[in-house]
Amino acid sequence: MLNPDSLAATAAARFGPGFVRPLYEGYGFATLPATIERLLTGQGAAGLPDAALGGLPSHHETVVLVLIDAFGWRFFESYANQHPFVQRLMQQGVVSRLTTMFPSTTAAHMTTLHTGLTPGASGVFEWFFYEPQCQRVIAPLLFSFAGDRQRETLAAAGVAPATILPTTTIYQRLAAQGIASTVYQHSSYAQSSFSTTVCAGAKLIPFRTLAEALVIMQLRLHKKRGPHYHVLYLDTADALAHSYSPEAPHVAAEFDTLLTTLERWLHPTLTKLGRPVLLMFTADHGQIAVRPAKTHLLNRLVPSLEAATPRGSDGLPIAPSGSVRDLFLYVDDARRSELITELRNILADKAEVYPTEELINAGFFGPSVGPAFLSRVGNIVVLAHPNSSVWWADERFPLKFKGGHGGLSEAEALTQVALLSYGM
Repeated sequence: MLNPDSLAATAAARFGPGFVRPLYEGYGFATLPATIERLLTGQGAAGLPDAALGGLPSHHETVVLVLIDAFGWRFFESYANQHPFVQRLMQQGVVSRLTTMFPSTTAAHMTTLHTGLTPGASGVFEWFFYEPQCQRVIAPLLFSFAGDRQRETLAAAGVAPATILPTTTIYQRLAAQGIASTVYQHSSYAQSSFSTTVCAGAKLIPFRTLAEALVIMQLRLHKKRGPHYHVLYLDTADALAHSYSPEAPHVAAEFDTLLTTLERWLHPTLTKLGRPVLLMFTADHGQIAVRPAKTHLLNRLVPSLEAATPRGSDGLPIAPSGSVRDLFLYVDDARRSELITELRNILADKAEVYPTEELINAGFFGPSVGPAFLSRVGNIVVLAHPNSSVWWADERFPLKFKGGHGGLSEAEALTQVALLSYGM
């Protein structure tokens, strides 16, 4: 069943030239952690509205959450009538359309899923952002300095993960209630600084292929009795969409492969488990096509921008931060007003330019923002229109991706959650 209340709520969540306004109550991705805690503990009233639960029991001993990175509403909707796995969710479960948070990034959404903290509260909001203690732009998920090809260069420089990343997690809270958690991630980052910090309290299981992950999950579901929360994160389609564009056949083939494997392995496992289990199926965001050759390079369009941008400890401008869909600029306060005016004139039909506090006050980063976020975020936000992209010219960060996200177009900022109960 497609929840009509969710369609109405997300259709009404709009602002500016076709942008989605992020919801942090009701039908927003930000409500998922509270929903999960409510379903597993049977306590509290926070999270998704009751209509999203479709009359399901208020308490579930076992919850399995599957998140396919980038499989937002634009993709879910297109598969609803053509793939058995998605068809079953639509016909036998409850599907609610959601808004993403802002920015519509994996960094923001996975941090929220693991900790329950919104971007403004966690301080982790983008793939790249400025970190004051390092006086450099960093990549928090890689735990590296921006532009480094290797992971964990921050750790090599002596930076402790707990000084960058939130250290309280949903898994710790569940454990305090006697509920175990298992998080399944690809082996290339399952034991990374980011994962081990924001997944504290959970058992981290590395895998090499989806088939391997599902067999491991199957064995754990049969072996481990008692309350349990399982989280499976899949990122392969997102990587392909960045490389080839979200419309590319490579991406369609990968989505089909993921869904087919889930249909052939996860569905039978849950059907034959012999006890009730709730499946939650979601995505962090969608993606939109990007044309690298047509991207507007702001420090070339506005030459004075570079001089107005402070330098980091490496002697280079504090840039870029964000993505080609949502660029955060760090400029001298005395120059900000004139630069906003100049950027608005140049980007009139290409992007919207905001003083950051305007979006903070409108609740775009969550109902509250903390000191970590305020110390890291730029003071200008450039939000690209659906058919546009913006960036900072720097040879360390070549433009090569043909798909992007981070902005608030419908393609990026609408997602969903599907709930399907087995064995009830």
